[in-house]
Amino acid sequence: MAEPHPLCVAYARQSPGELAAFLVALGDDAIPQTLARLPDAEAAALVAHLPRAPAARVLGAQRDERIVEWLEEAALDDALAIALQLDEGRRTRVLDALPDRRKREALKRLLIYPQTAVGALADPTAVRLDASLPLGEALAILRVDRTGAERSVWLVDGTGRYVGLLDSSQALIAKSETQKLADLCISVRAIRADTIIADAGDYPDWQRYSELPVVDHLDHLLGALSRERLVAALGTNAPREAGLTDVVGELTTQYFHVMGSALGELFGRSTRR
Repeated sequence: MAEPHPLCVAYARQSPGELAAFLVALGDDAIPQTLARLPDAEAAALVAHLPRAPAARVLGAQRDERIVEWLEEAALDDALAIALQLDEGRRTRVLDALPDRRKREALKRLLIYPQTAVGALADPTAVRLDASLPLGEALAILRVDRTGAERSVWLVDGTGRYVGLLDSSQALIAKSETQKLADLCISVRAIRADTIIADAGDYPDWQRYSELPVVDHLDHLLGALSRERLVAALGTNAPREAGLTDVVGELTTQYFHVMGSALGELFGRSTRR
């Protein structure tokens, strides 16, 4: 490893989210070059704060042994964020190789749920951003992966804990792109990952949202669960009296159509500048 610059190490240690946003804006080459100059703990923190698309590219280029080294040195929150970016087969393989038994067991406890629990249904590719980011930087990150342009954007704090949903309609009319995402946040109740699937349909927030965040018992955002996926898992036992499949279908469809349109407008506005 090249000799790390002390200022870069300090920046990665104190503000990994800001550094991640800065490197994403610079382009793909900047990320591996910086990682190569960081100690394992700081490199892990940086990877943990990358958006999904660049994080997937970084992790895809690493050997399992390198990822194990990052996980071994990372704080538990950062290790969890990295493990969530791995596909299921590789995640199991990497976790099994972790020398630290306590960390290995803790991560498995946070990531592996029985098929009867919501955690087994959660989509880990849900778009998430640090709530402390300015709107302009967030838009630059989202443009890296345009497939997320019409998806819900979930906000987390610096440790990966769930904060809320980005209100894209408010973001569209924000007066300044220096405004923090935390100021553009909608409070949406999350589903605990250990909730039994049969009980998940009773959440009242399904009446407004077609997708809900899924968190572990420490409130880390593990992913999101769509109403469509939940209904498929419930099968013929879906609670029709709760309006899960019919009554709120049109409302939530229209709501997310507006959300998607607003995000599309945000991308267009930022691109034209």
